[in-house]
Amino acid sequence: MLPEAFHRQVSENNWRSPDLSVVDQRRGPVPAVPLEWLPQPWRNWIADTGRATGAPADYVLQSVLAGVAAVCGAGVAVRVTPDWEEPLVLWQAVVGEPATGKSAALAPLRRLLTIVERERCGGPSAPPPVQLVATDDDPAVLAEIVRANRRGVLLWRDGAPRWPDSGGQEEETLAPLAVSILETVRPERLQEALKVRHDSLAARFLFAWPGPQPYRALALFDAARNQAILHRLRTLSHLAGTADSPRVLTIDDGGRDALDGVLASLHAARQSVEGLEAAWLGRSRSLIVRLAGILELMASVDGDAARPVAVGAEPVAAAAALWRDYFWPHAKAVFDSAELSDFSKRVRRVARWLLDKRPASVSREEVRRRALSMSATADETEMVLQRLAYLGFVKVDLGDRNRPGRPSSHWRVNPALPETPNPVAKLA
Repeated sequence: MLPEAFHRQVSENNWRSPDLSVVDQRRGPVPAVPLEWLPQPWRNWIADTGRATGAPADYVLQSVLAGVAAVCGAGVAVRVTPDWEEPLVLWQAVVGEPATGKSAALAPLRRLLTIVERERCGGPSAPPPVQLVATDDDPAVLAEIVRANRRGVLLWRDGAPRWPDSGGQEEETLAPLAVSILETVRPERLQEALKVRHDSLAARFLFAWPGPQPYRALALFDAARNQAILHRLRTLSHLAGTADSPRVLTIDDGGRDALDGVLASLHAARQSVEGLEAAWLGRSRSLIVRLAGILELMASVDGDAARPVAVGAEPVAAAAALWRDYFWPHAKAVFDSAELSDFSKRVRRVARWLLDKRPASVSREEVRRRALSMSATADETEMVLQRLAYLGFVKVDLGDRNRPGRPSSHWRVNPALPETPNPVAKLA
């Protein structure tokens, strides 16, 4: 055998193991709801409702925070300094694939809000002088609702066909208004929307995306447990003022010292990130203050205790922990999925095509036409194949390369690929 042919044979048979992580679309783990930071009886109610509905507690937590925002809104303000106040208005996203329990988890709190709303309206048949929840997301309609409800309203978007602000007008209209948002959304729709118009909109949201969950056996609980939560929602509804004359919760000296430390860490963290995450961190100082106010109300208002007037170090620390250890990782999971580059998607797409078709060899043009459906140029396809060569999926066909004329556009496929019928399973 000639030395050149021997070298080619050795090179072509010397394959590295393919890196199958490129085809794995699973996210990294995100933290579960840190129930220890939530006051009673809310903590147990969130856990019990998750078990009773077979849904993640993450979604139930979002409904509780939204419920407090609904009954308070701009009618309660958290005062950090004489020049800095935050209303209890939240924008929240419940992220999950179809049939993951989003609607089921939100429904119990929604029913309690309906009761409070009817009581404030004087009964189901009376004209509605008070509206806590709206479902029409037309900005003009919402503006009219807020004009009649000076503390604001909660926009309940469960199963909406699109992510808000697809044209940019909703954010400009809603942001100045006292409108909280609770949105359910599928990951793929959210990812598509964030690529079109992302920074300013996504930065306003608290995301919960628990991902696939193990099956949980359903549990039955005494319906009386709902009464404790309903009692507190009623109390908060009467406690709140209006946007023009809100009830003010002042952060005291201890709370301000704790907040200063949190904001210093936030400032440092923002310097080391970019894109969606940087925009979200830029808005997080307001989110932390609002969460601190909500947690203080949840802990101190039970209908019998004195009305809260200050936010101390404890609720600030709890809000910071909830933001840092829970909402930040979930937001990062959302942003990471949305910021996957076109190049990375092409590499994954071709890798999956190779695993599905399992050819012995391919040409660049074949990959471009069949795997990428002509969505990439010849040069872009070449870059994809070079990346897959680094990952152990393909190699340049040396025999074709040694022919006179243009460089080889043919690639040999790793023969180990057919031995991997379920590539993602090997990563488990």
